[in-house]
Amino acid sequence: MKRAWTLAGWAALALALGALPGRAQSAPPGVGKPGRAAMYSADRRFMVSGLTSAENMLLAGKLAELARQVEECVGRPLPMQRDQVLGVMVQSGGAPDAAIMKVQGWDDGRFYQRLVVPNAVRLDEEDLFEAACWLLLNRYAADFTPVGQRTGLGAATPDWISCGMAQNAQAALKARNREWLNREQAEGRAMPLAQVIKLELLPSGRWREKAYAAAAVDFLFPAGQPADWQALFAAVGARQPIDAAWLRDHAAALQGQKPEDAWRAFLAERRRQRSVEAWSDRGLLLEERLLQVLNFRPRDFAPEIPADVPHDLFARDLIEFRAQSWVAPLAAALSLQVQSLKLGAPPALQEVLGAYAQYFDHLTLRPAEKHSWWQRAPKSAAKAQPRDDATWEVALNQLWARAERAHQNYLATTQSRKQYVDQFDRGDDGWSEPPPAAGDVPRTAIQKYMDEAEERLRPAR
Repeated sequence: MKRAWTLAGWAALALALGALPGRAQSAPPGVGKPGRAAMYSADRRFMVSGLTSAENMLLAGKLAELARQVEECVGRPLPMQRDQVLGVMVQSGGAPDAAIMKVQGWDDGRFYQRLVVPNAVRLDEEDLFEAACWLLLNRYAADFTPVGQRTGLGAATPDWISCGMAQNAQAALKARNREWLNREQAEGRAMPLAQVIKLELLPSGRWREKAYAAAAVDFLFPAGQPADWQALFAAVGARQPIDAAWLRDHAAALQGQKPEDAWRAFLAERRRQRSVEAWSDRGLLLEERLLQVLNFRPRDFAPEIPADVPHDLFARDLIEFRAQSWVAPLAAALSLQVQSLKLGAPPALQEVLGAYAQYFDHLTLRPAEKHSWWQRAPKSAAKAQPRDDATWEVALNQLWARAERAHQNYLATTQSRKQYVDQFDRGDDGWSEPPPAAGDVPRTAIQKYMDEAEERLRPAR
């Protein structure tokens, strides 16, 4: 009994030592463990932890870009001091259906905020940006909170406003929501404004209500109108309900109009508007961003890079450096960037993005460590690991070739489709005046239609 306890104690101690910083497990020569240091955004307003260092830096940069778009819409900078950092903690595990936890509150006169993402594997950027937007809008409202009310949870913006703001901050989501609302209006199923403004709590995931929330934010709080947003933040900071009565008194879009009539007119006008974003699949725009991901500067992702590595690399160049420790975390970050482009991408481009992501993912798998015949391989060894370096190199070249073929096919198909569309958009003088038909040749249906139209337009004698 004593011996069993001793073995268990030594096992627990070994596990604990293995988890301590600087106690990384052994790895083949030239291959190190990806760094997992927390990273700050360039504006020092976000700190992300829980992923690799490169992934943390990438996600922090995206949150900083979201904050910039929120500031542009609201028309005033976020009231965040240098030492007020919004922390995002990404956990390695968690229940599959666990939601992102939004944490905030007043403590000794200071307003603290945190985001806890329960599962790194199932990280959904759309849900993350909605949660972050809720905190950012609450940060504005906290600045308007009276001193005597700076206790407890603090200001809480209704979800239909924060989700709508987050949806409008991303062009792909705006295009998707516009198509969704157009279909609903065509089917006569438009949601009344009175129902939209009651959506104070919205679950994670894609819901039709969020498309209407985005439209309602555009309708009631147009971008670049600081006075409207200031009135909203003052009310939320004082914990006033943002209900129909408040909106009738403060929303400029409802002044002197019947709310539902103005709402329906707004949706109808949006449906009639023809913009490049609405009539384009955004494929070439996203493909251009893909090219920017494939051409990168490695030191922007990881500082511990040898001096002999060039300052600029192409994605395929990583095969040459595959055994070096900095490649795996950098490839994981590039894979995350590529997969983030899938949002709003046409199906054909999604296939291309998936092929490049598989290439980057395979770069994170080093060959399985060889063991003597009497040693058992660890049970946790991934089955996808290549057997040796030569097999790894062949697999990487095959994955890259497949991604390039899919990329070329996509570009060729897109070019043919756009040329086909141009044939109908381009005016052709040959169609304006068809050659006269012979008297013994029957008139076509189109010619008969034109004859009747001309007869009706000819003035009566």
